[in-house]
Amino acid sequence: MKPRLLRLLHLAHRWLGITTGLLILGWFVSGIVMLYVPFPKLTPEERLAHLAALRPDAIRVSPAVAARACPQKPRSVRLAMADGRPVFHFGTADGTCSVWADDGTPVAVTRDAAVAATRRFAPDAPIGTVNTVERDQWTVYTTYNAHRPLLRVSLDDAAGTDLYVSSRSGEVLLDTTRFERGWNWIGTVAHWIYFTPLRGDDTTLWRQLVLWLPAAAMLTVAAGLILGIQRLRLRRRYPRGAVTPYRGWKRWHHLLGVSVGGLAATWLVSGWLSNHPFGLLAFSSLPKGAAQKLAGVAFSPADDLALLHRQLAQVPDAREAEWYRFGGRSYLEARTPGAIQRIDDQARPAAPFTPETLATAIAAIEGHTVASAELIHEPDLYHYGRRNQAVFPAARIHLADAEDTTWYLDPATGRVLSRIDDANRLHRWIFNGLHRLDIPPLHALPTLREGLATVLCLLGALLAGSGCVLAWRRLRHRKASAR
Repeated sequence: MKPRLLRLLHLAHRWLGITTGLLILGWFVSGIVMLYVPFPKLTPEERLAHLAALRPDAIRVSPAVAARACPQKPRSVRLAMADGRPVFHFGTADGTCSVWADDGTPVAVTRDAAVAATRRFAPDAPIGTVNTVERDQWTVYTTYNAHRPLLRVSLDDAAGTDLYVSSRSGEVLLDTTRFERGWNWIGTVAHWIYFTPLRGDDTTLWRQLVLWLPAAAMLTVAAGLILGIQRLRLRRRYPRGAVTPYRGWKRWHHLLGVSVGGLAATWLVSGWLSNHPFGLLAFSSLPKGAAQKLAGVAFSPADDLALLHRQLAQVPDAREAEWYRFGGRSYLEARTPGAIQRIDDQARPAAPFTPETLATAIAAIEGHTVASAELIHEPDLYHYGRRNQAVFPAARIHLADAEDTTWYLDPATGRVLSRIDDANRLHRWIFNGLHRLDIPPLHALPTLREGLATVLCLLGALLAGSGCVLAWRRLRHRKASAR
């Protein structure tokens, strides 16, 4: 390699490293934290465990009648209990609209109502402060938009728990603890640059940061890899049999660079691509109108109160119920802490849909013939769980098209679990495979995968940390020379 080009690479690596070294170090450290402390959320199982059992005898208005109190046409509806009363939670284009199911009046969420919801969720914990927040560090996701503003209730308990209550439905949406919040500042928040000012309604600045900062880091690592390989001697060694010309911190940085620099590069590239820069590695979505075609009928709140009572009588310990549609019929999904039961529009237990029934619906949506339709009971390369369990059995529908498009559906409800084509396969292997190490057989061995990821992140952190030491020494040297 020509001396002039080598000099340019050396300067680029030095000054890009000085600029991005701490950032790269932070990504490796935060990646380790994310493996063991996920971003705070209230799981469906946790939420359901805190709900009271439904009281069908207290339901005196149908969903259709209750929906008249909402300013917009509902798109979905759930039934639950709040403060000893049944309540319908309607999803609309503008967010959430909740209506009491005993008298048809809208739910008014006050500070006292938020405190009451908190006492039901954590009956033994003393209540601290109650604040109204539009958005804070732990509610940056758009999934909370339907419930804003939120009421944050702080508990005076040993865990330092904060609960977030919807100002529209009165439901507890999120619980966080001091432990989760503390670790996530150096975990998910740092890793994804999820700082509240950057994750508001306008995320333009955040998008620019996650576009260009990883790009600069990738150039740093790429230049270092080229230089490291060029200066490594395995045959014609340096004096005293050394494979590197450096000593001290430079020696460790060089050896770590040629050892794990390639891995660091793949993590940076795959993480960068996960944000779909310039449209790269973008997901493909469901065909337009797919959900409506599977439902077979437009959503409208049920108007038969007697039918609802008969349906709920089938599941006396239900904590929550939600309506769904498939093939032109409406069903009720009743959820208990230990199970889910589906009831059809005749108040009978709903049988699962066969793979053949689902395949016929998918073929009509896609316009391609079906190559195979089957039930799977174990994970495959594209349908598997990580922190959340995957649905099993699942219907796997292969189409006879150029991309071998594959649909995964829940046979119990007909809901789409995922749709895999070439674009989604590429994303699965580049991001899930390279960035999360979700590769066979590791994705079936989570403990081994997490242990390996931890070790590799530690090596990456040592590489970046040694670079930061060299950067600090270089800046101190320049400062001393300038005096």
